Amino acid sequence: MFINIKYLVITVISIFLALGIGILIGIQVDSQDIIFEQQEITVQKMENKFDELNRLNLDLQNQIKQLSTTNELSENYIKNIFPDYIKNKLSDLHIVIVETTDDYTYTSMRQALKIAGAEVTSVTLISERLLYMSEEDKSQLMEHFDSDENLVPVILKRIAETPAGKYNADDIAFLIEKGIIYVNGNLQNPADYVVIAGGSREKSNKHEIIDIPLIKEVKKLSLPMIGVETTLVENSYIELYKKEKLSTVDNVDTIMGQTSLVLVMTGKEGHYGIKKSANSLMPFLNEEEKSR
Repeated sequence: MFINIKYLVITVISIFLALGIGILIGIQVDSQDIIFEQQEITVQKMENKFDELNRLNLDLQNQIKQLSTTNELSENYIKNIFPDYIKNKLSDLHIVIVETTDDYTYTSMRQALKIAGAEVTSVTLISERLLYMSEEDKSQLMEHFDSDENLVPVILKRIAETPAGKYNADDIAFLIEKGIIYVNGNLQNPADYVVIAGGSREKSNKHEIIDIPLIKEVKKLSLPMIGVETTLVENSYIELYKKEKLSTVDNVDTIMGQTSLVLVMTGKEGHYGIKKSANSLMPFLNEEEKSR
């Protein structure tokens, strides 16, 4: 029987197509099995890793609890011995505090100085209003101080002279009236030591206008001075204070910082705290103090 070549070719192609489709289906079935097995292995590995991480997390939580307990005990111990350690170290010392910022408070520092036996005779806060005086206030201040346009240095000089015993009641009263400064305490008593507390939340040139000129004015009067700030100050002035040859404490809101402050005032000058600007955490204790 005569076989049409066309049908033969079609038949052969059909056979190969069928074989190809069969092979493809077989491969897909095998691949699905392999993929499924790989997925199961991956899921199992993830479950094992999760269990491992969970155990690690529990271990870390236990360590944190232990460290927190230890830290709390240490803090309680330090708080208990702190008043006895600093007691009377600054007996009869008259201290004036000048705060160049109202962004941070220094209440605990003042309390520590009082525990050490010092008398904080006054606290003066220099308001930022000094930087942003109205034209009316500026005119009135210029008239009062008989000054030209360069008014800020004149005001800072008057503030610096007050701890040195050059108290001018009229000038200070006028500055308070204009909101340039706020004062708590008695400015008439001369100081044995001046503490300048600075730092700021926002970057500005305030330190160039207020802090540094004020430090220079106080140093002209040969008054001992120390620069301090709190731990969480966003813009630190400590490096600037160091350049002015002041001893510094950058964590004066803590017991360690307050201890450093008291020790600096007893003669252990340096740069103390927890920031890069510090040379050491605290002043070194002498052998007598170590043995106590």
